[in-house]
Amino acid sequence: MRRGNNNELKAQAMLSISACCVIFRWMDIASQYLHKACRVINTASVRFIPTCGQPPPYSEEIRERSAILSQVIYFENYLFLACGGPQPGLTARIEREFRYELQVGNRGTCKFV
Repeated sequence: MRRGNNNELKAQAMLSISACCVIFRWMDIASQYLHKACRVINTASVRFIPTCGQPPPYSEEIRERSAILSQVIYFENYLFLACGGPQPGLTARIEREFRYELQVGNRGTCKFV
């Protein structure tokens, strides 16, 4: 995983390690791995939707990427609110994209802007 180019897999692994650390109440290590996951996401510019062109059809890969990104947003806020972690800011770019650029319809169908 370390040598490969699959940044989404790296971010997912780091997020999983961070979640396991919370179970054992290792909050400093959990925060460190969440920071690493956010750094991978921001360095690779992983996004919910592409910056140009038509969005790809909804597939398992798109669903998985969306799940990883939304879990990172949730987990950073969780560490701040429930565990006294650092103030959220690492996920600002993807959270802004999630809130303002990605619009979900009421029937579960995505409408991309």
